[in-house]
Amino acid sequence: MATVFSVRAHPGAKRLCLSLVSESPLVLKADIPEAPEDGRANRFLLLELEKALACRVEMLAGHKSKRKTLAAECDAASIIEAMKKLQTTKEQKTR
Repeated sequence: MATVFSVRAHPGAKRLCLSLVSESPLVLKADIPEAPEDGRANRFLLLELEKALACRVEMLAGHKSKRKTLAAECDAASIIEAMKKLQTTKEQKTR
């Protein structure tokens, strides 16, 4: 079962940061430390999301846009849980 969700991408960031913007509809924000050239930022985003979510992720739309539509082979609850876990880890590192 695939879950479709949106990502607001911000390429050219200093470092990677994935965060949950909204649970319903499911929207993520991604600061990507790659330039948006030759699909590098898109490939980086997909690889990092696959690591974070532990499932396959595919880009459905927005290949040349900052607003992307993606599908993940996991349920929405798993995506939300993974994003909240990343947020908690990020907060602990900043202390």
